[in-house]
Amino acid sequence: MTPLQNPANPGHHKYVASTPSSGVAGSKAADDMYGISRIDDVACRTHAWRVSLRRRGRKMVKNFPDKKCGGRHQALRCAKEYRDWIIKNNQPLSRIEFASILRKNNQSGVPGVCLIECEYRLGNGARRATQYWEAIWPTTPGRHIKRRFSITAHGMERAFQMACAARNTGMLNVEGVFWPAERGLE
Repeated sequence: MTPLQNPANPGHHKYVASTPSSGVAGSKAADDMYGISRIDDVACRTHAWRVSLRRRGRKMVKNFPDKKCGGRHQALRCAKEYRDWIIKNNQPLSRIEFASILRKNNQSGVPGVCLIECEYRLGNGARRATQYWEAIWPTTPGRHIKRRFSITAHGMERAFQMACAARNTGMLNVEGVFWPAERGLE
């Protein structure tokens, strides 16, 4: 690993976080280093492995300095043991729990249900706007399903109820843990 040099001060190396893995997510080496990064700051004489994980909204960070742990390899071994202990004793959010969090920008009061306004042009060039209640829920990691219910066709209240019902039905099939944390489970 080559540290990043500060061009203003060539002798000063900035904080560098890296892993000795191939860098390919899902590879054995990348999974082996899940939640672990390397810190080498020459100017501050900091050489350590850092464990950094988030579980249920709480961030857990701990450094394992080479000097205190008896060398770079011992520090890495200690960091992996600590990381494994965190994973074992602090379960990540399930996908249902994560998808059920009410976001700050939610205006409907129901997670995964929002009001959408679409504007489109008619054949004669005139513009028309229509509103929908949209339900969204996760399927596989990185994918989701959306269903829209027209306010024009169903009315405001009925379209909202239909969107909520569709979301509730879709959420019945959601399984597993919040997908960024899947690498830490085995």
